Amino acid sequence: MNRNRLIFYLIFGVFHVFLVIFTFYVDSQKDDFNFLFKILSWMNIMKWGTVLGLILVSIDVIWSWIINRDSQTEKAALTHELNTLKAKLFDMQEAAQKATPPTTKN
Repeated sequence: MNRNRLIFYLIFGVFHVFLVIFTFYVDSQKDDFNFLFKILSWMNIMKWGTVLGLILVSIDVIWSWIINRDSQTEKAALTHELNTLKAKLFDMQEAAQKATPPTTKN
């Protein structure tokens, strides 16, 4: 994995760790109605947080699709090169067999 991808997954991981910690904190304060009403006032921030999460997931899907497409293109090019080299080797072997006359044993 390249450096950019590792940085992206680090950001993605930090985002999820924050969500887990926040969820446990809210669960621990579920009996405090004042706190729950305070969280309700943060709903606008939470909406943008979920949009950020969706954007991160979308970036990861698109990035994986691009890497997969590039890998398939590279694999096709390498397969074509391998087949070309095999054909050249076969032609060289055929030419070598035709150049040396068969020897007969008496």
